[in-house]
Amino acid sequence: MAGHRYPGWESADLRLVLRMLDDWSVKFPGCEPLAHRLRATFPDRWVRFHSLPEAKRYPDDPDEYATVRGRQNRILDELVGGEAGIILLATEYSGPPDSVEISPVPEMQSIARGEKPRRTVPMHELDEDFDEPSYWHVFASELAWRPGVLDPVLKLVTDDVIANVMIVDPGCRWIFHPYDGGMDLILETPAARDRLRSTYADWLSPRPDGM
Repeated sequence: MAGHRYPGWESADLRLVLRMLDDWSVKFPGCEPLAHRLRATFPDRWVRFHSLPEAKRYPDDPDEYATVRGRQNRILDELVGGEAGIILLATEYSGPPDSVEISPVPEMQSIARGEKPRRTVPMHELDEDFDEPSYWHVFASELAWRPGVLDPVLKLVTDDVIANVMIVDPGCRWIFHPYDGGMDLILETPAARDRLRSTYADWLSPRPDGM
């Protein structure tokens, strides 16, 4: 996923994004930026935390939404380790890649600033469940992390409005993938995964498979 393969991605404002893309194929070999494939590809670096007690999937009231936001931001703050740049990946979908004008998710425009380079993945070539040409367009944006900055995006995920969203460390040390019900993490090493899993053991699934 080196930057020179993607015309128009070379501006100085995109250096953090390009560094992440250059590192992706080294840190996550054999896996496109498709959130649902990460768990199976890197099982020894994966951990899942639930957003609500007893694996409840959707919040029903303000207190439960606050619990979800609190857990998401606490994990992200632990991963980032203070003020730093992060990369937000968001996905749009289409048939043939030139059939429509693709742009990032409208609800994210106020958060994902600046240029938005795109990686287009032909899903019908990777997954036999796709009978017709289907393309996933993964947009990358740089943000400055602070707790709460991603709350609008995370709420859309929590409410199952958008999916295949990832927050990635610029050096690809970790991936944070929120979904409606929890968050999947890919850490740099199994030891790093185990440390985080131990710290937040109360948020784990009781199931043997960690789901």
